[in-house]
Amino acid sequence: MLGLLALAACAVPGSESRFDPEAPVIVGVLVPTGSTNPEQEALGQSLANAAQLAGQSVEGIALDIQVFETAGDATTAARAAETALAGGADILVGPFYADETAAVAAIADAAGRRVLSFSNNTAVAGGNVHLLGITFEALAGRLVGFAAAQNLGPLGTVYPEGIEGEAARDAIRQATAAVGAEIVVEEAYPFSVQGITETAGRIARTVRASGAAAIILTDSPAGGLPFITETLRGLGVRPRAVQFLGLQRWNAVPRAVAQPGLQGGWFVAPDPALAAGFAARYQAAYGTPPHPLASLAFDAIAATGAMVAEARIDGAAPFSAERLTDPAGFAGVNGIFRFRADGGTDRALTVFEVIDGDARPLDPAPRSFQTPGA
Repeated sequence: MLGLLALAACAVPGSESRFDPEAPVIVGVLVPTGSTNPEQEALGQSLANAAQLAGQSVEGIALDIQVFETAGDATTAARAAETALAGGADILVGPFYADETAAVAAIADAAGRRVLSFSNNTAVAGGNVHLLGITFEALAGRLVGFAAAQNLGPLGTVYPEGIEGEAARDAIRQATAAVGAEIVVEEAYPFSVQGITETAGRIARTVRASGAAAIILTDSPAGGLPFITETLRGLGVRPRAVQFLGLQRWNAVPRAVAQPGLQGGWFVAPDPALAAGFAARYQAAYGTPPHPLASLAFDAIAATGAMVAEARIDGAAPFSAERLTDPAGFAGVNGIFRFRADGGTDRALTVFEVIDGDARPLDPAPRSFQTPGA
């Protein structure tokens, strides 16, 4: 599982101070426990467990993993970061939410420390903050790149109104520009059954008139995705004329991929087969399955161990910009990933096709970032 230590073997030493290879490295892990929200508590505990599990897996590296509660609150997260740094933390892993990350970033920057945030919101990335979450930019880049390679034709975007939908739309714009693809229609709908019902007719007419060969749907299977797709199909957006593409993990809700409107559609996600070993090991250690996002904490600690291992060899600072953004990246639980200079993250993702209610791999995730399509 910790072949993670191998991928970043060619990192360039940074210009920071020399590294003491004998001193333990203190990792402050900020998780959203300490609130009254049971779902948030379960997430935070799973992140903390995964971090400790990863720490036990890094052989020969002295990592002192210290967990701090943020309650999912920016003010509490800032205090937790101050406590962690006062205790000598060399790097911060977490927090989970974007507003927490923004509050922690300045505090860590003043102390000259890096933040590996669990967030996927690129608005808080950059400087000393690097994201672990799977961003819309990574998802859109993979999906649009694959569609372009298949010569699918002009694309459209249908998304729910609001900050998240607009962020997904903008990521699609960026991805299409990067590969020279064409967007011929963009349509938004209110995030409600009534809103979809009232706007679907207009959206369907616009999509049919646009000449789009495929529509990228940004909504989640737990949100409006099943309803908007069934409604558009019922209003004449036919499968043979318009391919449906998904920016979120459609099979996260099994009943969603059973919907007739999603049959034949494509979506991108990490390959669950890659995380099976982690899930089994977590279950054996803690008696329960990991939260779907717990792997982010495991990856963060494993990548930290990889960077410290390199620093032991070259004597340079373990968390320099050059080392963090090594183009070879790291081998994570969900596949390879790498930190970009802008604070975002590239991840190797699988393209799935929905056939008879089942999500089947259509194009597997690349095994290295040198692979075409990665």
